[in-house]
Amino acid sequence: MAGSIMVKYVKKTYKQLQSERSGSHAQMSKQMPNYSVDVDSTSFSYMTFDNDADANKFANDKREEGYHIIEILKK
Repeated sequence: MAGSIMVKYVKKTYKQLQSERSGSHAQMSKQMPNYSVDVDSTSFSYMTFDNDADANKFANDKREEGYHIIEILKK
């Protein structure tokens, strides 16, 4: 089935990225497992893939570029 895996993602705000780079993000995630992420509400996007490997590689690449992965959904 073509495009049976969907990766939903959104760009993090500059403030969120700076917080993560300063180390406060790591401290926050240790203290509270469910924390909020500041995102740019105009940047919601998705891509579809045929297999898990491609979807996971794309998701990892997007994380490195400063995006937040909302979900990886299998149809």
